[in-house]
Amino acid sequence: MNDEDRLTVVNVVASTRVAEELDLPDIAIQLHCEYEPEQFPGVVYRVKEPKLAILMFRSGRAVCTGGKNEENIHEGIKRMIGDLRGAGIKTWDTSDVEIEVQNMVATYALHYPEDYEGTARMDDHQNNIKEGDPLKGLARKLNLNNLTFHLPFDKVEYEPEQFPGLIYRLDYPKVVCLIFGSGKMVITGARHKDEILDAVQIIQDELADLL
Repeated sequence: MNDEDRLTVVNVVASTRVAEELDLPDIAIQLHCEYEPEQFPGVVYRVKEPKLAILMFRSGRAVCTGGKNEENIHEGIKRMIGDLRGAGIKTWDTSDVEIEVQNMVATYALHYPEDYEGTARMDDHQNNIKEGDPLKGLARKLNLNNLTFHLPFDKVEYEPEQFPGLIYRLDYPKVVCLIFGSGKMVITGARHKDEILDAVQIIQDELADLL
């Protein structure tokens, strides 16, 4: 299994603009959207499939969240524009609407290499691993205290009494990685999937000497 197969994108956030101005009270009535201006200045338009929430603002801007990929985002915004136009609300043509991904959040679990020759030093009942079992290809546990000495000190934050994960900020790609003792990671701040895969490779390279 390669890095891309082990990677799961859990949220894509994108922004766009669909009109010069939007009449939010009218949209809320016409499309039966959530609108509570005393609490939040936008209308919440929800898509059931794919499951998305799109926040529309009076300026004509919209923010879409909840997508698992860019195709979800484009489909949701296209559907929203169709519903707006169907209700007699003016918007720009879909061909004139530019969509920009602002943030991707993904999860990934670090694994031992497929050619790793080491074996388990003790039983791990939680993962059904016995002492002496080969570790190649399996999820790897991390000693986060030890990890702080192997990563650039000025890019790392680790305060286990406040947060159980280690925070590692990369300059390029400019993302933030939350690394946990279980070997699981949460990567946020990317705008493209390739940036997330690059970050995974960088971290694997940084940890190579820990094996």
